[in-house]
Amino acid sequence: MPLEVRAAADNTLMHANNHVAQDFDVPELVEQTGELEFAAGRGTLTHWYFDGIRLSHARWHFREYTTQEWRSELDVVHLQFNLRGRVIIEHQPQGRPLIMGSYQHNLMYWPGFAGTSRNEELETETFMVQFTRAAFLRLSGQGNEVLRRFGERVLEGQPVVLGEQSLTVGLALHNAIRAVLNCRFQGPLKKLFLYSKALEILVLQAEAFERHQPARFARTEYDQERLLFARDYLIQHLHLPPSLPELARIAGLNEFKLKKGFKEMFGQTVFSYLADYRLAEAEAQLIEGRKTASELAFELGYSSLQHFSAAFKKKFGVSPRRAR
Repeated sequence: MPLEVRAAADNTLMHANNHVAQDFDVPELVEQTGELEFAAGRGTLTHWYFDGIRLSHARWHFREYTTQEWRSELDVVHLQFNLRGRVIIEHQPQGRPLIMGSYQHNLMYWPGFAGTSRNEELETETFMVQFTRAAFLRLSGQGNEVLRRFGERVLEGQPVVLGEQSLTVGLALHNAIRAVLNCRFQGPLKKLFLYSKALEILVLQAEAFERHQPARFARTEYDQERLLFARDYLIQHLHLPPSLPELARIAGLNEFKLKKGFKEMFGQTVFSYLADYRLAEAEAQLIEGRKTASELAFELGYSSLQHFSAAFKKKFGVSPRRAR
């Protein structure tokens, strides 16, 4: 069985598929979505694959905290993005558990897999990009030093995880993943779009690990959780965002730690992140044709349509009307 997931408590089958690595090499884009029901909960899984690349997105709703046993014959490189929930992955050859909190990512290679994952929250969401070993090796030699070193371990067939600690998903990675999930293209254009996004995500992940420095301001898990809460609160209040002192109070941090820790985790200041997120949200909704520029200017908290249009054109080089 190329992939099998069972509940450790009673060995009931949660998920299985027959996608061996060679299946990824189909020339045409394959897209599949399925609803999964199992004793401990339910889930939705969507995946796209072609030319040695597979992208997947899953949402899981558990009724109880569950340990899953994974067995796989897949010889692939995994770009793992934990968008919601906290999971602990244990793989015997690795020797230590891999902890991935909400909104964290890592890059790993396990030729075949036999191990466990334990969810510590009842709602989880994951996104993954997988490359066959051959497809990844074609790309890694053209990357930065981090990617080349990782590729050398893959070439040797050695299990490897890029970072001892998983990193926070920055805005650029968030936007690239969201673009995949909201892709409006069909047929050959969709395949080309997904290919470009798979490469972009790989590049952004490699860059994130190359630039990573040990945490100075968000050292504890509590601080990191509070900063993630601050980011989520900011996104939920785009129309009327709080001031820095208000956000610090709401998040349970002092203002200094909020400012320094936020930039450390997300690579931007609080309001630079807010400005870029607003514009990315506006671009996505304009392209989808769901909202007018006037509606978005109001909903995203701009003081006027003119202010919104000027910021949009400065960011993307075209007016909101042209983008729509």
